[in-house]
Amino acid sequence: MTRCKEFCDRLSDYLDGEIGKNECILIEEHLDVCPPCAGVFEALKTTLQLCREGVSEEVPQEVQARLKTFLRQHCHNQECGE
Repeated sequence: MTRCKEFCDRLSDYLDGEIGKNECILIEEHLDVCPPCAGVFEALKTTLQLCREGVSEEVPQEVQARLKTFLRQHCHNQECGE
């Protein structure tokens, strides 16, 4: 996984534990070398954690959709070093 767009397309699935071990490794390697994507990852992870603690166990579908839209927009405007 060498491109930010590929990373962002799979980030939600990664956080939800819905991808395989090999793809997890690729995402984690990308996070190690791409500070902008690492920042997006941390922001998304924190947002999801706050939603779970403040709302309920499940993040509302509307919030999930907004986060995915934000990630897609961010990734289209983002350049990484790879």
